[in-house]
Amino acid sequence: PPEKAAPYYPTPQVVLDRMLQLGDLKKGEKLFDLGSGDGRIVIAAAQKFGARAFGVELDPKLVAESRAKIDRLGLKSVSYTHLT
Repeated sequence: PPEKAAPYYPTPQVVLDRMLQLGDLKKGEKLFDLGSGDGRIVIAAAQKFGARAFGVELDPKLVAESRAKIDRLGLKSVSYTHLT
């Protein structure tokens, strides 16, 4: 397995919401999240703000979990990639 570049700590929802609000994200804008973990930022950006969101993650387990959640939610505006 690839060596972890940093530990994974999920961003608390209140922090995530405030971060996206401060970024003044608009519908249709693009958001890129490098080291996107479980995808919560890209998912929130798409769901709450209508953004086109792109996540990149090293951990294949987190990528699989994120893709499954994105599929369950039917989010077509989210792309999630495993960086090898």
